[in-house]
Amino acid sequence: MRSCLLTVLFSLTFQFLFAQKKQSADWKLAVQTWTFHKYSLLETIHKADTLGLKNLEVYPGQKVGGDIPGSFTYTLTSEERARVNELLRVKGIKVIAIGVIDKYYYNAENLEKYFAFAADMQIPFITAEPEWQDLDEFNRLAIKYKVKVALHCHPKPASHYWHPDSTLKAMQGRSHIGAWPDLGHWARNGVNVVEGLKKMKGKLWGMHYKDIREFDNVNATDTIFGKGVCDLPAVMRQMKKQGFKGVVTMEYEVHEENNMADLRECILFYEEQRRGGDRK
Repeated sequence: MRSCLLTVLFSLTFQFLFAQKKQSADWKLAVQTWTFHKYSLLETIHKADTLGLKNLEVYPGQKVGGDIPGSFTYTLTSEERARVNELLRVKGIKVIAIGVIDKYYYNAENLEKYFAFAADMQIPFITAEPEWQDLDEFNRLAIKYKVKVALHCHPKPASHYWHPDSTLKAMQGRSHIGAWPDLGHWARNGVNVVEGLKKMKGKLWGMHYKDIREFDNVNATDTIFGKGVCDLPAVMRQMKKQGFKGVVTMEYEVHEENNMADLRECILFYEEQRRGGDRK
């Protein structure tokens, strides 16, 4: 009898662990290209490829580089867009989001151009911090172009979305607007990141995954994953508990000119945690 019970318990445990592993395998690990803002997009593609990363969240001010003038945004010509897509295809890399689009980037005249650009480039998400009065227009354009809007947050008081409750309010009744919180900025704002993620359940489409040195300090600096105050192992457990299926965007905003070794350590920590490890 005891042997049968142990067999059943082992089988159930194995099924649970297998389901969690399969679930986390659906997550898309990306890098926010602001991590490499001192470099062009073409240089960033090479760096991402070196790190084994296959997804990018590109900020719209990033210079493309090479002999392609201008930035990665709606002003690129059809020929330039095709050339960028070919460079991405060769490396097996996809642009999974563009952003963060906020009042410094968009206005009434150019907002729809961002959505048309994302649709043309087959980018599924725009990460954004819309002004309150523009939320309905963002949702309308998201429906029209079949590009989802994911709400990001920056430190208080500049960001409308610095607290999870504000993000919840903005998403309410807007089918194509979801959440893409910045874990580091939440912690800078004094928000418990795990409690914040719990509130986003069901509308959590992605996140900026990072760690910082101090809690409740808007000037706190980033640090290597697992060495800060964001409790990333607990974050990972909450993601698995929610059945999260989305984008995990690494962002690392220190040592910008020489960050590859740090990023490799961050990726190692992430992968060990994703597989259920307990690396300290």
